[in-house]
Amino acid sequence: MGDDGLSLSRNHRDANHESGPRILCVATDGGIYARRIRALMSDYPAHLTFHDLDKSLTRFQNYRTLRRLLKSQKWDLAIQVGPSVAAGLNLIRARIEWGQPFIISFGDPIGGWFSVIRGRFWSLWGTLYERALYRSCSGFAGCSPYLVGTAINWGARRATTIVDAVDTNVFRPVGALQKRELKARYGLNPNHLVCGFVGGLPRARPDYVRGIELIGMLRYLNRSDVSVLIVGDGDGLAALKSATPQELRDRIVFSGWIPHEDVVSAINAMDIGFLTQPLDALGMYRLTTKLPEYLACGVPVAMTPVPAYYDYLGTAGWSLPETHPESVEFHRESAEWLDQLGTDELKARSGEARRLAERVFSYEVVTPQFWHFVDETLRLHRTNSVGSPQSETPTPHHRTGD
Repeated sequence: MGDDGLSLSRNHRDANHESGPRILCVATDGGIYARRIRALMSDYPAHLTFHDLDKSLTRFQNYRTLRRLLKSQKWDLAIQVGPSVAAGLNLIRARIEWGQPFIISFGDPIGGWFSVIRGRFWSLWGTLYERALYRSCSGFAGCSPYLVGTAINWGARRATTIVDAVDTNVFRPVGALQKRELKARYGLNPNHLVCGFVGGLPRARPDYVRGIELIGMLRYLNRSDVSVLIVGDGDGLAALKSATPQELRDRIVFSGWIPHEDVVSAINAMDIGFLTQPLDALGMYRLTTKLPEYLACGVPVAMTPVPAYYDYLGTAGWSLPETHPESVEFHRESAEWLDQLGTDELKARSGEARRLAERVFSYEVVTPQFWHFVDETLRLHRTNSVGSPQSETPTPHHRTGD
């Protein structure tokens, strides 16, 4: 088999809608982004093709594969979920060559990600790519309103906030007895207050490994009925384990990687979910994908006071300190708050968490919003393509070979 093009049958499938527009849905990984686009679009009345970038291929191979797919037929619309350069450059090129309309959706500022993770030099190129995406796309569906504002400022024609959503029929609270059983299953004391999180543990940031704040917090707690559950894997896991003092090891559980279908159980083994990140050019713009899942399980969230905390969380959680998560000040202040936390307050915020998930983050709420945006983008593209003086698309070119 060749490197590009021949993996199409494995990576994409057609939905069973023969009528309506032809829409190509591209997920830039086979995980979170793939689940998001399928949950949002699988029932949309159109002929749908889903394509996931293949992590076993190089960026160039993925670029070539998607290039062939884009040229294989006339697409009324393409939707890219995730910020991948291999996918985004394809869509920008297709826009220039034959006026291909496309919507993009992601949750992190690309320039901010490069700035924090890769440094100033790569930040410049990441920002240029991000601006090119905004200026070329027919619409931007940002996962937070802060990215939407950036997209409009940098040239997006239209934009909307489509938050990461949750299936509230799958992610649900469990009763007190089952919660105790789940804690025991993960090796936790069933009588303890369990704090934790679910997510990858990459050592991407030079100054921070997620989870270190929970270990540091335990050092300063006066109460002894608190345990920590850290669910995930990555090259930061070894650093967390080495930072765990011997006297705390019976109160900290590292589960490692778990299948996606087990995430509900892991979250329900917790009493408080932690969403912690430095207040920098990356963290300030985020509305993390895990927030809706914690809330839907009735797990209130302790969260760094990024804008999303004030806009979304409210009485379904608590604000963590503004200092850096690896700092002693952060650990001390977090411990002081947790020492004073009472059962009644925890119960009240747990109930509000579930209500917030149903009101704001349920797919039953988010999907119609996204469909309306897709409808409008298709309608406006058709209108502009038949002679509008404010046409948003360049004059289509004949599609030629590479």
